[in-house]
This record gives sequence, structure tokens and C-alpha cells, in this order.
Amino acid sequence: MKKFNSLLARFMLVLLALHGLMGAFTLLRMTTFNWKPLSYTLLAALLLHGILGILLSKDAVREGMRTGRWYLKENASFWLIRLSGFVILLSVWFHITAYTTTVNGVFFLREFTTLRFFSQIIFISAILIHLLCATKPWMIKRGLLKYEERTADYILVYSIFSVLFLFALISYFIYWNF
Repeated sequence: MKKFNSLLARFMLVLLALHGLMGAFTLLRMTTFNWKPLSYTLLAALLLHGILGILLSKDAVREGMRTGRWYLKENASFWLIRLSGFVILLSVWFHITAYTTTVNGVFFLREFTTLRFFSQIIFISAILIHLLCATKPWMIKRGLLKYEERTADYILVYSIFSVLFLFALISYFIYWNF
């Protein structure tokens, strides 16, 4: 199950990059291309990854409940990955409903309010935190000897994508409100 979840995470990284780039270019009004199957595939993969993450974490939670010792400092990265994953699962609904709605089969843009803006900032931040915390353990699990160099490369790529996504989000918010 761990190996499948790792493969699923890599697949999700590709889907997330494509979805994020398409979304950013759409918010920047550079394209109107909208590929729903990609979004639905990413959502299904996200839900499956979340379920597998919960199943893989149940032993640690059960042991913490039994003994009362959670080892939060020692396993800070482990628990931060779980917490950020939980925030992602909660905020994905706000992401799905933030931009568009359908009324009687007609597609409409929603007003992009301050609340929707901040919900998307939280969503992007939770994804970035999840990726940053999970990169080092993922590299070690893959058996990479020089994981520090690769980890830095991945963090740079995640950061560049996040800056692009945040720039698109901020410009879209300004477009709607000013």
C-alpha cells in the first residue's frame, strides 16, 4: 500500500502541475482552455491519496491514543504532513466551488470575494507545506544517496510554481475587486 501511495503521489505531482498551470493561465486571462477530465482525475487521485494516508497513519494514531505519547517534536514532519493533508482535504471543496457555478446548465463565474481569495491562499499554502515536508522522506524512501541536492531542486520547483499560482490568484482578485 505504501508503494502504491508513493506512485500515486508522483502521478498527482504531474497532474497538480498541469492543473495549476492551466488554472494560473486561465486566471491571468491568457487562455480559456478548460479540461475538466484533468480536474476530476486529480480530485479522484487526491481523495484516494487521502484515504491511503489515513489508513497508513492509523497505527501511529492508535499507539498515541493507547500510550498518551504522541512524540510530536520527534515526528514533527510526520504530523505536519498529516495536518497539511487534512487541511487540503477540507479546503478542496472551497477550491472546487470558488470560481464557477452552473445554473440550469449555464456556466457562470462566481464573484471572487475576499473570503474565496483567502480560502485559496490557505489551500495553496497547505499544498506547499505538504510538499515541502514530504519531499525529504520521499527521497530517503526512494534510496537516493544525495537526496539533499534533489530535495533542494524539488523545493525550488515547488516554490516557483507556488509563486506563479499566487501571482495569478492575486491578479484575479484584483481584477474582480478593483
